[in-house]
Order: sequence, then structure tokens, then C-alpha cells
Amino acid sequence: MKVQVNMMTSSNSATSKFDLTLKADDLVKDVKEKIAASQLIAFPEQELSFDGKIMDGSKTMSDYGVKEYDSLDFVILTSEENLLKQMSELLKARDLTADELGLLYCYKHGVSINQALKTIGIDMKLEEFVKNSKSLIFEKGRVSLVRDDTSLKPFSAADELEKLLKNEGSTMDITALCSKFVQKFNVSVASIVGMRPVDFLEEESNFVVHGKGMVSLKEAYDLISKPNSMRTEGERVRSRSRSPAPAALGRQKRSVSPDDWRRKSPERTDTKNDQMYQDLHNKISGRAFNSRAAQTLTSAIDLIEKSSVLNIASVMKGGSIGKGTAITGCSDAEVVFFLKGLPTSSHGKWLPPLLKMVHSDLEKLPGKQISDLSVSKDTLSMTVNNLVNLKVRFSPYFESYADVISALGAQGPGARKAFEPAFVKESSNFVSKQPGQVKISIRLLKWWRDQTWSCDLTRPSDYLLELMAIYSAQQTKPKDQSVAIANLMSLLARFDQIRIVWNNFYRKSDIWAPLLLQKPLLMDPVNPFVNVADPQDFDPRELMALASQTHFFW
Repeated sequence: MKVQVNMMTSSNSATSKFDLTLKADDLVKDVKEKIAASQLIAFPEQELSFDGKIMDGSKTMSDYGVKEYDSLDFVILTSEENLLKQMSELLKARDLTADELGLLYCYKHGVSINQALKTIGIDMKLEEFVKNSKSLIFEKGRVSLVRDDTSLKPFSAADELEKLLKNEGSTMDITALCSKFVQKFNVSVASIVGMRPVDFLEEESNFVVHGKGMVSLKEAYDLISKPNSMRTEGERVRSRSRSPAPAALGRQKRSVSPDDWRRKSPERTDTKNDQMYQDLHNKISGRAFNSRAAQTLTSAIDLIEKSSVLNIASVMKGGSIGKGTAITGCSDAEVVFFLKGLPTSSHGKWLPPLLKMVHSDLEKLPGKQISDLSVSKDTLSMTVNNLVNLKVRFSPYFESYADVISALGAQGPGARKAFEPAFVKESSNFVSKQPGQVKISIRLLKWWRDQTWSCDLTRPSDYLLELMAIYSAQQTKPKDQSVAIANLMSLLARFDQIRIVWNNFYRKSDIWAPLLLQKPLLMDPVNPFVNVADPQDFDPRELMALASQTHFFW
């Protein structure tokens, strides 16, 4: 049934109204969670009322006599003071730029500050809200607390970079220096100084940018640059203890345009910087883990085949395990059973009873190998050995890839999603046959993605990240993982501009024409009817914001 929800704050001021579909036997607590998730509520204290009475979370809608088209009041028990308290917690350590405060708030509470302001009925942007606040100060693009203690020194990015340089021998690759900064402060240099790190370092008098992306403390650089005859013996001894300067001295302006996402690979690899990525990869994807996940998937397939009477022509593996890109905590897999005798259309008629039958067969199995068994519109989901999250799907058997394309082209747009399982072989092979270094980038990217995300609409899918990593590697041919990730972040930060079309399985002329009008465009390399970045399925704004502000190690 459909009801109207009146969202309001504890001051009884209504902020919005919207329709919500629910069932009579839905618990009140589940309805509250559904409303909070759909409306991106950052405040945990809430009440749901009907006819002026606060509803008990353990009771159902029918217990309160809620009927079609009735109205519910969803009250957010918060105020402007609570929001200010949340922001103050983030500002205790140091002052932040407005963008940085917004980003950290989104990481902490799962929604943007602007959304939180809207939720409590404040029609202002962050900067305006801060300026009107008595406990916060907005000055020169930075937000700070009004403190009684004036002994706290303002945060200086230049001073902190200088300290890091001194600890590392006074000369470093700029990328490695920025990575050290992110590890220490959980924020990028660029987000604090409001410009590219190389430009900031060139403006500061304590640093000298030289060679190919190197930076030194001016004092150390001047010492190395002195002729030997002008040095004291002590200076020569001290200089030998420091990192050597590159042969090419003199300051160089980078010729790469800020709009060009392709980062030029340095001639020599910064081994120490790259090692951070390799160490992380070893933690999230060891050989023993991958072997155990693959064996678990194989045993699950055998179990399903033996428990059913399906006329199976072939079985194909997909998902992270099938493609060889699984990581700890993200060991998902997809298995598609291609069945003989199924019609190549009208999936809505034959698929539901088929899923129900297989679900019933698996429920009868003894033991605890399979758990969390459930059926959705087109998928059978389960957990296998508490390790693999498995999705089982079914497809008619096709003799060839060309037959799949032909059958798909004969269907209308509304029926095309049902053909996704038919492409599992081609899509899995496209990813699994990539070079090992590319698959390392994919696993690292999945780890970065899984740290936090506000909702499913803004969370990039595995397939989207896999394709972006492959495209970036093909275009830039990075020398190491440090450069590969830097290139990827720069590309993701400009996601709204991408137009990527592949030529592995089909020609551009084969693409369904309306897709070419979409932006961004990330074509599925095996299916000419699918834009993986379809705006109806994915909102890239959060991805772009995070990629532009992070140096990966948050």
C-alpha cells in the first residue's frame, strides 16, 4: 500500500512530503530504516507517528490500523545545535577548508552537509550556514572553531611538508611526499592548499622543485649545488649523508595541462612509494585466500548441479572470484547455468518458477554449507561456507555470441536487462585475461571503494571499476602501481566527461543509437546495448568528489 510521509524536525516544522510504498505487516522499525535510507538522514534519533501517537518499533503497520493513502509523521529528533556539534567534532584537531569539511562529514555520517542542512529545514549552503553561526568562523576559505584557547597554532601545510622532508633525507619524489602527508593527516595536500602540490611547493621559499618531479629543502639543495672548492669538509660529509640530487638541476615547470588526466610516468620508479601499494595488495588478496575462494565456488557449483534436475548445457563463472579480482571481505561470485530448452524471450514467465524450484531443492540440503538463501526477481543469492557471496542466475543456451546479440536485438529496451547473464563468459574473460598488474589495480580500487559510500546509487559497481582500471592502463601504460592509481584517481575525478567505446567484440556502428547520446558513456565491451555508467543506475558525483580529494590512502 502507498502512504504519505511528512518529514519534520523536532520543532514540528515540516521539511518535505513524499510517498512511500509499504506492507501492512512491515514492522515500524523497518519502515523507519527505509525512510532514513531513502531520504539520506544523518541523524540517528527519529520517531514515527500516526494520528498523533508515537509508534512502537516492534509493532506492525496493521497494529496501528494504517491504510492506503494514510499519512505518517517522520520526526527527526535533532536541531541546528546537533549539526554544529557534529561539525565541531571534525574541526577539533585543526581548521579545514569548506570542501574538506564537507567531504569528511560525508565520510563520517554518510550524507553531505548540504543534505543534512536540508533535512533539518535550513535552506543554506555550508559557507552561509557557517558565517551565520556563533561557534564557527569562515575566513579565507577555511572553517575553524571559535576557541577560548588561543595557544593552538594554525595548521601549516608547508611546515608539515618540511618536517616530512627532513625525516626522509631532505629530497623526495613529490608523489611520495604527498602520500606520506595523506598517511599522516588523512587528507590530501591539494585539498588544504587549494592548488596542485607542485605549484604550492614552487611558491614556497623553503622548497626547490627540480628534476623530474623531485623536491628538496632549499637549504639542502643549495648545499648540494655549491662547487666543491667552496665547501667545508663538514659540508661535504653532510651532503654525502643526504639523498643525492638528480643530475638535472634547475627548476622546471610541468608541461602537463591540469585537464590532462594522464600522468607522465617518472623515468625511475620510487620503490618505497610503490611498496605501500604492494604491501596493501598482499594484505587484501593473498594466494591462499584466492585458492580457498575458488575451491569454495567450485564445490558450490557441484552441489547445485547434484541437487537439481536441470538440463544444463554449460556453466560459467563470473563475479570477482570468476574474474580473479576478489579481495578479502569482497569475495563475491556469479554463476550462470545455461539451460537447454528454455525460450530466448519472455523471461518473466519461465524464470520465477525456475528460481523457486531450485531454491526449494537447495533448502532441503543437509549441513551448513549454504546459508542466507534468498530469491529476488532474477537471482538466487546465498552465502557458501561463510566465505563466498554467490549469485546464481540462469540463461537459455546459445550456440554463439552472435546468436545472443541477434536475440537481444530483437527485444525491446525493457526486456534487455534479462539478457545480462548470457554475456557472463565474454565479460569475465575480458577482465580475467588482463595483465596481472592491471588486476592488482582493480583489487586496490575495490578496496578503496569499500571503505565508505553513502548509498547504492552513488556506489560504483565492480564492473565499472574494472573497466575504468583496464581503460586507464591501456591508455597510459603506468610503470608501477603508484602511477597507476594516480592515473585512475585523476580519470575518476573527471568521470562526467568520459566517452569510452571498445572495439573488442562489436563495432561502434553496432551500438544502440540512443546510448551514444548519454553522458558519461562507458560502454560494456561485450554488450552494445548497455552503458555501464547509465545515469539512471549510477550517480557519479560522489565518486568524482572523492577521487579528486583523495590520494588513495585515507
